Amino acid sequence: MSTAQDITAELVTERLRLAVAELLEMEPAELDPEVPLSAFGIDSMTSSVLVADLEKWYGVQPSTGPALGRLNLAEVADEVVAELARSPRLPQQIKER
Repeated sequence: MSTAQDITAELVTERLRLAVAELLEMEPAELDPEVPLSAFGIDSMTSSVLVADLEKWYGVQPSTGPALGRLNLAEVADEVVAELARSPRLPQQIKER
C-alpha cells in the first residue's frame, strides 16, 4: 500500500498505460503517453472502465469523468495527482494492483 503522497504522475501514467493496453489488447509500449486516448480507440464506454479503475486504485476520479478520450495518459495522470492533492476525503492508503 502507498500513501497519497507517494503517488506521482509518472506512476499513474504507467499504471494507466498497462490498464489501457490490457483493455485494447495492445502492448504497453505501443501507447505513447502524449497521444490522446481517442487515437487508440478509447470511447465513453472504455473511459467509464478506466474512471472506475482510477477510483478503485486511488479513491478519486479525474474531473473530466467519462470524457477521458480527449486527454492523453499524461494529462489523465496529472488530473489524478491534482485530485489527490485537493481531496479532503482521501483514503489513508492507496491500493496497489
